[in-house]
Amino acid sequence: MRSYCYFDFPRATLHILVGVALLFVAAITGPSAQAQDSPVDFEADTVTVDEEKSILIATGNVRLTQAGDVLTADKIIYNRATDDARAIGNVIYLTTDGFEHRADEMELSKNFTHAIATPMISFFADGTRIDASRGEFHQGAKSLFDKSRFSPCKCDYDKGESPIWDLRSLSSSHNPETQTVVHQNVSMHIFGLPIFYFPVIAHADWTVKRRSGLLSPTIQYSNDLGTTVTVPYYQILGPTKDVEFKTTSFKLRGQGVKTIYRQRWNEADLDADIVLGKLDTYSEERQNVAAINAHFKSRIGDGWDLTANVERSSQDTFLRRYGYHSSQRLNSALTATKIDDNRYYRVLASDMQGLATTDTEDDETTILPSVFYEKKRAGFTESQKITTQLSALQLDNDETHEMTRWAGLTKLEDKAELAGGVLDGSVAILGTYYDIQSNDTSTNQTSEFGQLNAIVSTGFRLPFAVQLWNAPISFEPRIQATLITGSDRTDEVPNRDASDFRLDEANIFIPNQFQGRDYILPGSHIDTGVTALSSNNILGDVTAFAGVSYRSSGKTPSGLTAEGSDKYSDYVASVRLQTPYNTDVSWSGRASSNDLALNESNARVNYNNGNTSVSVVHKQIAKAYFSAATDDREEASFVLKQKIMDDVTFVANQTWDLSAGKTKRNVSSYSLLWSGGFQDCVTVSLDYKRDPYSDRDVQNIEELQFLINFKYLGALPQIGY
Repeated sequence: MRSYCYFDFPRATLHILVGVALLFVAAITGPSAQAQDSPVDFEADTVTVDEEKSILIATGNVRLTQAGDVLTADKIIYNRATDDARAIGNVIYLTTDGFEHRADEMELSKNFTHAIATPMISFFADGTRIDASRGEFHQGAKSLFDKSRFSPCKCDYDKGESPIWDLRSLSSSHNPETQTVVHQNVSMHIFGLPIFYFPVIAHADWTVKRRSGLLSPTIQYSNDLGTTVTVPYYQILGPTKDVEFKTTSFKLRGQGVKTIYRQRWNEADLDADIVLGKLDTYSEERQNVAAINAHFKSRIGDGWDLTANVERSSQDTFLRRYGYHSSQRLNSALTATKIDDNRYYRVLASDMQGLATTDTEDDETTILPSVFYEKKRAGFTESQKITTQLSALQLDNDETHEMTRWAGLTKLEDKAELAGGVLDGSVAILGTYYDIQSNDTSTNQTSEFGQLNAIVSTGFRLPFAVQLWNAPISFEPRIQATLITGSDRTDEVPNRDASDFRLDEANIFIPNQFQGRDYILPGSHIDTGVTALSSNNILGDVTAFAGVSYRSSGKTPSGLTAEGSDKYSDYVASVRLQTPYNTDVSWSGRASSNDLALNESNARVNYNNGNTSVSVVHKQIAKAYFSAATDDREEASFVLKQKIMDDVTFVANQTWDLSAGKTKRNVSSYSLLWSGGFQDCVTVSLDYKRDPYSDRDVQNIEELQFLINFKYLGALPQIGY
């Protein structure tokens, strides 16, 4: 005689089913996913208990909720004797971690630490989906999937969408302890078509940020190097350090290994690249080569920051030829700096290595050391400021000289508002000492001397505004007079800290316009200029400047070409227009004070509307300011960034060499990046680069690369030419 008990829900409290719910949750997610003492809500249309067989049956919209996790099914059958349960019909389990598991039927056993679902569909927090004819879960251990289909692509499966790619396996497994997913006898389908077959594929799961192991290889081809295969290996050494080995085989030229080491501390960072190889060079076949590129920075205490760079190569061209580094000059340096409220300290030592065919040992300058100290403090009144600077510099192997320089500067600055304008001025005393040794063995000339210069400057600015064409225009005319006393020794001093000088609006009003310590020009000069600002709804914001410097006394050193003996400098001017139409236009340059011939021009047009970004630049130097600089430098460049779709971007870079030289270096690069695919699971890029630069065994570069990167799997081999 069977005995049944009937309950009306949701009023009844069923402690047995509460236990079922708790254990069912643990079977799927493990003990960490649920708090065992959390309250459980239980709902069902009807519940039947067969006391004779110790079976409890809940039917009709069964819903269990605990700590935000939800289990629903059409029916749940629980056997108290065997401690087994079965959920039947539209089984769905949702977790607060973002997981969703679906099944037609799910069985739980072994104290509910083991669950089997048939068939099964699981969605993970990042959108990854696994379909299986059968899924078997073990609490805290490996989960197994029979005849599985794996894809991280985001698509609406409920509306019949298919993933752009998936892995179809005879069996798959997920090990939460090792955070690894393994697929056996797997075929990769792209757009539903089988493309590749693999006996085994293993990859990190969705919880992994980084992991040790082999990375995707790359394959390239060129007529110089032949087929090039690079196999990277990544190794985690700790929570804040790792290393990567990139082993490359150049079929025609040898082998190389690039080691990349990274480590982070609380207040320090280290990044180091070491290249070792046995490669063909311009000097011999299969030569042992090595290079290092290491960067270290750290806070070392008491406000000091330390930066160390080590860049060195055993051979001039192999870094560029084999694609390890593109620089033609390597600089090793050790720098210590400190900044507090009113003081600045800097200590620098550096050594240069030139890698171009024109570089010699005489060009590899060593700075040992360069010391700089600056202190700013209040003056005798509230408006005054006093600046003190001390510096020492030792240059070895600097082209034709060895040089030691000591310098000290004290400057007093003041300003006051006067008659609607601003009057400012400064007085400075600069002392320098030089010890210069010529590297010319025939003369072996030594020059040792000191000089003292007083620099006095005063200027006046008178801003005002006018209304013109219904638009306000602000003007600020400015005039400044400077006197520099002392003897002129500029023809005796190697110019090192002003060699890249260009007269422009930024330095025309600096008392010593050359800014450094090597070029100090005794005499007097008057600097004038005017700045104009305007804004309206049609043109936008307009900023313009024009100025000129007049040397009233003193001579122009022979090292300058700025109109030689003329009193006037080049005219300098600039204009910038920021329009309301997503476009910025700017121009700056200088023109001869004699005939207005354009000696330098820099023009730029930028456009950006969010989807399209265009930059056009033209630069020309027809007459360099220093005779040591190169004349007739002219180039134009064009950069286009076009967003074709939400995740598809095209980038084009083109530089044209317009100089009169016979050797033209027109550089081209184009790329197409498909960042997310249609479903955020694939990255596709197409890159083209052309550079005609050559140096000994470095040939002209023309390269095309195609790369497909699948989420979790890495990249298919890239083919380049």
